[in-house]
Amino acid sequence: MIDSVCSISCNTIQPTSLVTVDFQIKDKTFNIYFKNDESNLLSGNTEAFIACALLPSMKMGGGKISTNGKITTKFISGLSTIQDIYCVWEPSFKNIEVVGSTYQTTVSFTQKRVGAFFTGGVDSFYTFLKHQEEITDLIFVHGLDIQLEDTVLRNKTSEMIRKVANEFGKNVIEIETNIRELLNFYVDWGKLGHGPALAAIGHLLSPTLHRIYIPSSFTYKNLFPWGSHPILDPLWSSDSLEFIHDGCEATRVKKVALIAKYDIAMNSLRVCWSNPESSFNCGRCEKCIRTMINLKINNALSRCTTFTEALDIKQIVKIVAHDVGTRAFIQENLDELEKNQTDNELKKALIYVLNKPEMPYLKRFRRRIRGAVKEWIASLFQKNLQKVCL
Repeated sequence: MIDSVCSISCNTIQPTSLVTVDFQIKDKTFNIYFKNDESNLLSGNTEAFIACALLPSMKMGGGKISTNGKITTKFISGLSTIQDIYCVWEPSFKNIEVVGSTYQTTVSFTQKRVGAFFTGGVDSFYTFLKHQEEITDLIFVHGLDIQLEDTVLRNKTSEMIRKVANEFGKNVIEIETNIRELLNFYVDWGKLGHGPALAAIGHLLSPTLHRIYIPSSFTYKNLFPWGSHPILDPLWSSDSLEFIHDGCEATRVKKVALIAKYDIAMNSLRVCWSNPESSFNCGRCEKCIRTMINLKINNALSRCTTFTEALDIKQIVKIVAHDVGTRAFIQENLDELEKNQTDNELKKALIYVLNKPEMPYLKRFRRRIRGAVKEWIASLFQKNLQKVCL
C-alpha cells in the first residue's frame, strides 16, 4: 500500500476574499494563502490545491495526494497527461494518485467572464490587445514576479494595470499569494513552478471566470520544458474552466509591433526582473535590453516612456546568452534586423553575443550561482511568510 506523500487541508468552500490551505508534504508543512481584498471571488477549489501540490509530490517520490472536495472528470483526465509530460521532462519524478475527492458531474456557470493574466509586460499586453473584445478581466498576482515585501512596486504596478483596464473598460482582479514558498522549495520557478501556480489561481476564480488566457513566453519554433507551455496549459482545464495558452505564433518583435500602436501600452510597459529601487525597468538587464531592441526595430523606443536609459551597444555585448531562452530572444531580434537590412552595428553586436564562447570556469560558476540563488529564494519566501499579516 502506497502512503500519502501529501495531505491537503482547507476549510474554505464558499466564495471568499481569503483562502488559506495547509500542505503536509512528507514531514514538512506549508501554510499557503490567496487573498483578494476587493470582493468574494475566491473559492475553496480542490483542483486549485491539487495543482499546487502536484510538482512537490512528484518530486518527493510520488504516491497519493490526499484531499477532500470535488473534482471534475476533465481535470483528473488532464492531470494524468500532465504527469506523463513532467516525467519525460524530469525522469526522477514519480506519478501520484489523488484520493479522498469526489467527482462533480454537473457544473453551474454564474457569469460568462473571461480573464487574462496581466503583468504589463510584452506577452500579457499582446494577448490582452489581441483578445480585448472578449476579455473582461485582467488578473494581476502579487507574489509571483514581484516579491511580497516590495509593496512600492506592487502599488505602482497595480495603479498602472488599473489605468490600462479603465482605458478599455475592463475589470481588474488583484490577488496576493505566497505560493512560491511551496513551489520554490521543490522545483525551479521558471522551468516548472509558475505554470501550476497560474493554474491554481485560475481554478480559485472558477466559476466566476469560465475562460482564462495565459500569455506565452516563447514561439512554436522555440519550445522546451517550461512552466507555462502550449501543451501543458490547456490540460489544467476542468469542466467549469478553460485555459488557453496564447501568443506562440508571434515573436517578441511581432508582439511589440501590435503593442506600439497603443499609447497606453507605451506609457505602461513593465518588463524588468531586477527592479532596482522598485522601478518598472532598469534599462540595463538582459530582459530590458532585448525589449528595447524589440522597440527600436519597431521604431517605437523613443515613444516608450517607461525606458529612460539609452540603448547602449556596450551593454548589449555584455549579455551572456548560453541558455536556450535568452538565445532564442536574441536570435529573433537578429533575424528581424537581417530581414530588414538595418542597423549593422546592432546586428554585429547580437552576432557577437550569440557566438561568444563560455569559458569552462564560467560554466561551473554559473551552476554554483544558480544553486545558491535557488536556495536564497526558497529561504526568502520562507521568511516572508512570517512577516506577512493575513
